[in-house]
Amino acid sequence: MDKQPEITVDMLFDVYSELSRKMTGQRIRALMDHLRKHELSLNQFFILNIIERGGACLSSHLASHLKLKAASITYLVDSLEKKGLVARTENPSDLRSHFISLTDEGHEISSFPFEHSFAADFFKKLSQDDLEVLYVMMRIMNRKLDSESSDMQKI
Repeated sequence: MDKQPEITVDMLFDVYSELSRKMTGQRIRALMDHLRKHELSLNQFFILNIIERGGACLSSHLASHLKLKAASITYLVDSLEKKGLVARTENPSDLRSHFISLTDEGHEISSFPFEHSFAADFFKKLSQDDLEVLYVMMRIMNRKLDSESSDMQKI
């Protein structure tokens, strides 16, 4: 009977690193496909994402977050408004500025579930046996990370 080689931490790290690299590549490709599909630049998508996470905001907030000049933000927001993805409303405390918020279509495009899409496509390719093994392993890893997190909070 052949004895399986002992699994070392280095072996696990190598597999984990390779898997992380491949998964990151898949997420980047999914994002780029999403941007092409909706004819968005990365900065336009970042604007949608910032508003999605923080709610309506002023262009100065976007400029600060993205480290872009006001004129660039104005151009980007104008293009998003033409696409029907954002709307401007007057700022009642300063009529020279406007709040920028997402439209329903803007919410839909900005909240594209990259992780879910990638995972669903990947998991569909696995056999039931592989799914069961992966599920058990991921539950073990999740429990270990949770216990380490609670141990760190005690410190």
